[in-house]
Amino acid sequence: MDAKQLQSLKNNNEQLAGFIVRLTNFYEGLSPDIDAELSKLRSHLSGKVDYTLATVSINKINQLFMLEPTNLKNLTQQWIRQLEADTKDFQRYIIDTTLTQKALGVANALSKPIASVGQVLPLYEKLITCYKGGLSADAVPLENTEPEANNTTLKLKQDLIDELSHLLQTYARVNPDDTYIASLRERINQELTEEDLLSSCLLLIRIMVQETVTEASTAGKIIHRLNNALGNINNEVTDSISKSVESFEARQTRQQSLRNVLEDMGDALEGEQNVDQLKEQAQHYLGQLSNSLSQGEESDREEQEGLMTLLVSMQQQLSSLQKQTDSYRKKLVEQRVNMYTDPLTKVPNRMAYNERAHKDWQKCQQQQKPMSIAVIDVDHFKRINDQYGHAAGDKTLQAIARYLKSRLHTNEFLARWGGEEFILLIPELSINNLTNRLDELRIGLAQLPFKFKQERLTVTVSIGGTECRTGEELDTAFERADKCLYQAKAGGRNQVVVQESA
Repeated sequence: MDAKQLQSLKNNNEQLAGFIVRLTNFYEGLSPDIDAELSKLRSHLSGKVDYTLATVSINKINQLFMLEPTNLKNLTQQWIRQLEADTKDFQRYIIDTTLTQKALGVANALSKPIASVGQVLPLYEKLITCYKGGLSADAVPLENTEPEANNTTLKLKQDLIDELSHLLQTYARVNPDDTYIASLRERINQELTEEDLLSSCLLLIRIMVQETVTEASTAGKIIHRLNNALGNINNEVTDSISKSVESFEARQTRQQSLRNVLEDMGDALEGEQNVDQLKEQAQHYLGQLSNSLSQGEESDREEQEGLMTLLVSMQQQLSSLQKQTDSYRKKLVEQRVNMYTDPLTKVPNRMAYNERAHKDWQKCQQQQKPMSIAVIDVDHFKRINDQYGHAAGDKTLQAIARYLKSRLHTNEFLARWGGEEFILLIPELSINNLTNRLDELRIGLAQLPFKFKQERLTVTVSIGGTECRTGEELDTAFERADKCLYQAKAGGRNQVVVQESA
């Protein structure tokens, strides 16, 4: 090895040693034992480098890493879960509008991927600020107010945000390049006050009205083209009828002329005795007959050509109309599919559920048959998103949707309710058989093979279900099923809880 190579190696070693020193400084604070050994490693690598002692320190640090029960990533996730719990506790005990809005902003931020401790600390600072505000004299404690009314208000607001997000997702699929929809979707992912939520709803209403106006304009243009085409066809048919009448009258005239010629020939044959004159008169009458027949043939030919031209023109216009109506019909079908299908999982969405549930429930009540409803929620879905990424979360929802869809009975209906929740309608099934049916789906889902980042993972679901009863609103049954779902999750998850109607 020459001097140049030795100098390069020395420079690289010094650079590596400097990097290790800076790296140990950056990660200091995880454990006192590790910090002490990192300090020794820095001393061995600073100034005159002692690689022998540095190697000893590195081996000790490796052993300490193996004995350490947690790492920085897991510690970050623990802090996030604790922060979520603290935020929920704060929202439960404080109803001051300003403070609850700030806490909601923290909760919304926690629902997004967090990859570093640096992202957690600012959220803690915000929550501490909320707690400070809650301890001030201006804050209103929950025990002095009506907690049920506050919880109802917060739930209503969150339901509005969820519904708004769902509608925007549907419109974004129909109009992916719409800047208003994109900006509104970004807006609702941030902290929203009541005024922001109201303005967002108004903006969505404007988008829906504009979409309706556009569709009406498109339909109007098609109807206008259809009316023009039918008008053209009507004019051509009227013209053809007029020409047919003229042709019929001309044919009648020619036939009368032929009869007159024949009568004249008959009279001439009876009264004429001179053969030469008779021959001359016969030739004259035959010439008239020939001319009349020629005129008739020419007239018939023109009439046939005109009729063929009319038929070809009508066929072309009808073909064009058929293409336009087929295109419009196809567009309507595509729009309906888009409006009623969840873009991620390809199963029906909440809008489709609302329409189908009303029909099924009405039918079951008319036939005096039961109908059950179930809410399915993916367990620890946020953890999947945080640890493996949103792509893994999307694939999880897609796999679960495919499995549930493949296991549906003929009369059952599955829809994505939103987030990691699905809703299942089961007509003609009573509470007595509901638990077995839902457990069958739950057990099957738990057996699906998931693998993310070379790590096998078992994904489970919690299910809440109930039977609808004649005379009650579907929303009442849904709320009962939703409460059962929360009981299933509070009871340890990966279980089914059902409840009869009160």
